[in-house]
Amino acid sequence: MSTELHPTDARPSTARQGPGAAREPAGARGAGHSPSWRLVAAMIVGVPTLVVAIAAMFVSLAVDPEPHQAPLGLVAPPPAATAIESALAERAGADAFVVERFTDADDARAAIERRDLVGAITVGAGGVTVLTAEAGSPVLAQVVVGVGNGIATAQGVPVAAESVVPTPETDARGTGFAAGLLPLLIAGMALGGAAAIGLRGRVAMQATLAVLGPLVAGFGFAATWSWLGVIDGGVGTVGLAAALMIGAITWFTVGAGSLLGTAGVGVSALVMVLISNPLSGLASSPYLLPAPWGTIGQWLPPGAGGTLLRSVAYFPAASIAAPVAVLAGWIAVGAGLLALGTVRSRRADAAGSAVPA
Repeated sequence: MSTELHPTDARPSTARQGPGAAREPAGARGAGHSPSWRLVAAMIVGVPTLVVAIAAMFVSLAVDPEPHQAPLGLVAPPPAATAIESALAERAGADAFVVERFTDADDARAAIERRDLVGAITVGAGGVTVLTAEAGSPVLAQVVVGVGNGIATAQGVPVAAESVVPTPETDARGTGFAAGLLPLLIAGMALGGAAAIGLRGRVAMQATLAVLGPLVAGFGFAATWSWLGVIDGGVGTVGLAAALMIGAITWFTVGAGSLLGTAGVGVSALVMVLISNPLSGLASSPYLLPAPWGTIGQWLPPGAGGTLLRSVAYFPAASIAAPVAVLAGWIAVGAGLLALGTVRSRRADAAGSAVPA
């Protein structure tokens, strides 16, 4: 049995590509996309350096849980106030507290309600009274109580504690509120990632999701917190604050994804989860983070969002202008990135359609 060869069977494969097709040199296929040794060297240096930097940040946050520049009120006669300030600077460190003197305990209470102070110490004929705000930070409130106990022990007088802004009885330790903040971050990342990847190129749909998704999630979280007793009422204001925090993360993720593709979503996750979350002080207080991390954290959505939520939930007299401005700024940045990504994508499509077939 013989095999018959037809001319078409022996024709080189390059001949099928058209009369003008050039033959591809052996081994050239995919050469333009092969990784270079420079890339390998960059990975060897860059990836460990990034990981070490992040590890240094985490370790520095863990090994120095002392107060830093925490605003503390003091009501005491001038001689006693001077002695107390000197003792605080000596024992806690010069940068532990920023002491502000008050002539009246009621003024100190009002400052705590505005979140201008983390607590206050009043010294009078009856002893020492410690004014705290557990709703702002139960951990920091215990630090303030410890300061008051130390002053009372040194003077040999009785000490009493008064909670000016307590946590709800159903969340006495404040753990429910702190635990509920991380899901807000996850909601923003999930909405932003879905819009950036699942709706890529559909700008109107992405914007609709980035606006309505955080509103639905924010009011859902607020209603859940109210049902579980984490907050006492105020579902409307807490829902709007939660929506603003989620929206800031969502818009930045959508914008980064529109400009950089899937890598942009990864960049957003790095910024929001790995960096911003530990710097936010959500579990304790920004004042318990070493400088300058606590300040930096308040310029990022999780930190600004956590501060805003605590204020609207427990401190109605507090100013919310600063965290609102920060979150609005991140939304604007995300919208700008989305616009840039859309323009670049349309230019690329126009350039591709202009190339002759």
